[in-house]
Amino acid sequence: MKNKVEPGTVQSRSGITLIVGGFLLAGILGYLDAREIDVPLATRFISMLMILGGAFLCWRGRQYRAKATAQSIIGDSKPDVLYLRAFDTDSSVLRFVGWSFLLPRLIAGVVTEEEQLRDVLRPFGDLIAIGRPGEKLPTPGAARLYVSDAEWQSVVSDQMRSAALVVIRAGHSTGLLWELKQAFENLDPTKVLILVLKMKTKDYAVFREEVSKMLGVAFPDAFRGFGRVSGFVRFSSDWTPNMLRLYAPHFRRTIYKPYQPLFQYALKPVFRDFGLEWQTPPVSILSVGVKLLYAGFALLLFVAGLIAIDEFFSLHWFDDT
Repeated sequence: MKNKVEPGTVQSRSGITLIVGGFLLAGILGYLDAREIDVPLATRFISMLMILGGAFLCWRGRQYRAKATAQSIIGDSKPDVLYLRAFDTDSSVLRFVGWSFLLPRLIAGVVTEEEQLRDVLRPFGDLIAIGRPGEKLPTPGAARLYVSDAEWQSVVSDQMRSAALVVIRAGHSTGLLWELKQAFENLDPTKVLILVLKMKTKDYAVFREEVSKMLGVAFPDAFRGFGRVSGFVRFSSDWTPNMLRLYAPHFRRTIYKPYQPLFQYALKPVFRDFGLEWQTPPVSILSVGVKLLYAGFALLLFVAGLIAIDEFFSLHWFDDT
């Protein structure tokens, strides 16, 4: 009896094969260029099409797998984690394919932010979300519930009450602000988290002002990095907000799942308050190697700078004595 192939496996494996083949072909073409060997223009497009097509197939395979997984999650009776967000924050196939030529960004985009959040929150329950109206395949991450425009508010309200935890990603849509108001009016404050992720500083300021006026709660100022705001806002029993910074030790950060250790460390107090075991993210060997490479490169630049200064000013620092 043959083992059943999981949905999306064929597409994912075919995509990986095409991506690897495309980069190998690009490397060969680069070598031929260095040897001044003429290569037909059409051949160059073949490598590009292989990478683009491979990235598309990888994404499509993950969507099929996400759809199959959602069917089992939605049908069970276990407590869930409800994830509410504006639909425009969802990852897309165009974004994934568009970054596929930059290998580090391709690797970092293999696992979406939502998938990383799902994995961190799994001890609280399965992550579920309302699906984008009209989409045929879901974005990899939370299991999607598809509802009509007429019933989405009642479904969200029911899911809020039954969820073990409600995570709301900060945004400006009318529907999201309604969901925030419902959460504040009907839920235990300790089971509500606001995720602020890569928001522009001015956008967070607008969100903060809107929510503070609507809910009568003074949202905290945020941790900024490169003009962006990220963190979790959690609440005490009287709705006093507190910002949890996204931070993780450098050696525990990864290229493949860059946000997962950040989420894990930021939510450590929430795990503790819920009586759940919190696990330290493992050390990333790849991250250690990359940082050692950067350190070595910085040392080479430093030595090269000293040599240049020595030569320019005739200081004779490196002369034999």
